[in-house]
Amino acid sequence: MSRKKWAIKYLNESDTFEGWLVISSGNDPNFEYLVGRNLFSTAMVLLTKDELHVLVSKLEESMVNFPHVDSIETYYGTGEFFSKALSLLTKVKGRKILIDNAPPLLAPYAARILSSHEKLVKNIGGLLGITFYSAEKLVYSIRSIKTKEELEALKKAVTESVKIIEETIENDIKIGMTEKQVAALLYKRTYEIGVPSFDAIVAFGENTSNPHHASGEKKLREGEIGYIDAGVKIMGMCGDITRAFFTEGVGMEERGVYEAVYKAQEEAFRVISPGVSPTEPDKKAREAFEKLGYDPKLFSHGLGHPIGVEVHDVGPALSWLSAGKETLKPNMALTVEPALYFKGKFGIRLEDDVIVTDRGNIRLSHAPEEPPYL
Repeated sequence: MSRKKWAIKYLNESDTFEGWLVISSGNDPNFEYLVGRNLFSTAMVLLTKDELHVLVSKLEESMVNFPHVDSIETYYGTGEFFSKALSLLTKVKGRKILIDNAPPLLAPYAARILSSHEKLVKNIGGLLGITFYSAEKLVYSIRSIKTKEELEALKKAVTESVKIIEETIENDIKIGMTEKQVAALLYKRTYEIGVPSFDAIVAFGENTSNPHHASGEKKLREGEIGYIDAGVKIMGMCGDITRAFFTEGVGMEERGVYEAVYKAQEEAFRVISPGVSPTEPDKKAREAFEKLGYDPKLFSHGLGHPIGVEVHDVGPALSWLSAGKETLKPNMALTVEPALYFKGKFGIRLEDDVIVTDRGNIRLSHAPEEPPYL
């Protein structure tokens, strides 16, 4: 409901556009953003300046039966879909409407429409005198700034994500277990309260030197470190947390790296506030590594990314690659995940989530100052 109101507010502030059409076959998270759930079959959602209308397969009608949805039309088969789509778009006959057909490399978050779907709606639009424009600016505006209700859902998602990871480390992981076995335990806990924000990453030993490792059959051994990168999605908001853990016999080198990553994260959090360039927290983390004697190049990715309906959501990333005059704004939500990776040996990443506020930031989670030991 809050997302619907937020998007309608944008439309009502526009003198040009009178609606937003999203058509998806499970490929456009903007459908989930507006409706509350993504679907398997092709579906359409039309947001006008005062209502939200949905067209779905008869098989999936119950999945979109939410109070904020003003009308639900169903279809069965391609022919009926076309006729029902024509009927739905009659509501905006002769109007200027937004669709998600932005240039993919410039605005991927508003470039999700399939070419066949775009051709279909434009053919219908031609019959009804509808003119279509890119929804790029709308999507960026409404998804980069979270509603109060979204932030409350995010707080719960982050709290539960931390709980799932910490309980798995404290109670379940044993020497000799494989990465996949640990991932299975994470998924079990996750599905008891929500759904995964993304495919969980579990890495042991030398695999921890890979930022995006695919969990496999590697068994945990004494003297190795491990990390878990996972999150639970609750009420349409994604948590994203990474925790490193040690086994008995891990040396002083790894302890020193953990301490450096922790300190770099603390330095980054200190500068996250409205009006700050998204490059600044990233810069502070790298400066911290350099002061502690580590080559900043060992930190091989950006400091963080926006989170929301997608785990990599819309908005400025905390990265040296961020360009332009974009600054952090109140009610943006991001990850903060400094790391050091030593190829073929090990790597340590700590990831927590944060909300930008009017005066600074609210940390939604805190990595432990000392690594947990099994």
